[in-house]
Amino acid sequence: MDAPSAVRKYSEPEYAKPDQQKTNSPYWRAKIDKYLIPETQRLLDEYSNIPLEKQSYHVHKIRDQAWAIRSYPCTGLGMWLDPFLPHSPSYQTILQRLRDGARLIEIGCFLGNDLCRLAFDGAPTDNMYGVDIVNHWDVSFAMYRDRGRFKAQFIQANLLSNLDESPALKELQGTVDIIYVSAVLHQWDWKGQVEAAKRVAAFTRAPSREGCKAMIVGYQVEMLRQRKWSMKRHRYPCGGILQRPLQSSGEQVGAETGTTWKTESRLRSYEEMGWDPADFAWLEPGDMALDFVVTRIR
Repeated sequence: MDAPSAVRKYSEPEYAKPDQQKTNSPYWRAKIDKYLIPETQRLLDEYSNIPLEKQSYHVHKIRDQAWAIRSYPCTGLGMWLDPFLPHSPSYQTILQRLRDGARLIEIGCFLGNDLCRLAFDGAPTDNMYGVDIVNHWDVSFAMYRDRGRFKAQFIQANLLSNLDESPALKELQGTVDIIYVSAVLHQWDWKGQVEAAKRVAAFTRAPSREGCKAMIVGYQVEMLRQRKWSMKRHRYPCGGILQRPLQSSGEQVGAETGTTWKTESRLRSYEEMGWDPADFAWLEPGDMALDFVVTRIR
């Protein structure tokens, strides 16, 4: 389902153009093998039945297919080959809750890399949902060769659009135990981030008498000081992203929605995230990754 053009412009960065010319992009690398880490090699070998000697060719072929749909930085650089969620301090908790029947949504799911990793680690997939503004799902099946056994449901929808335009997404409101959202919230300015966070919060299930509390897990790029995020020196305007502390946005979302949240976060360098700092030379210096776990208390 396509979102209205006016909403799409607001909800997706200007630099995310279909099949952008590789030679003009500061976030394209011809070779992305450095992100084909041993954990991913094992997943492709044991989950996707792709032998080690064929994996490099395979991931480069898939990357080109994904780039033709949307020219995202993570696509061109290959960072999607190293899923973030397994490195979260909440990963084992998430795995166990999924085994116990919890419902999970990934917002901005791309190829569903983290969902497939959860499946590989033993989580059932029939209660997982992937949401994205554009459909990479067929490319995901080509990547992981799991069509027919990977049961997660994909929903193509714009998070900031009218939910009446996406009945499948609307039905999930108030029913979700775990939300995974990475490299999404930082694309908007402060107003957009708060609005998006409110939409995300609305999917969470209210805390139960049994003590199970909904979680929002992920990361975003964070500035150490408030300023606009710009790629203008590379002629790739990002729309003027202004970062503020995650705690502040949680407090504002709570106040505007009548909910209460506990926020745990940590700043991590690109090296700590397993990324090559040279791949981020197109951004301004001083940026880091903010790794967060937000729990709904009320």
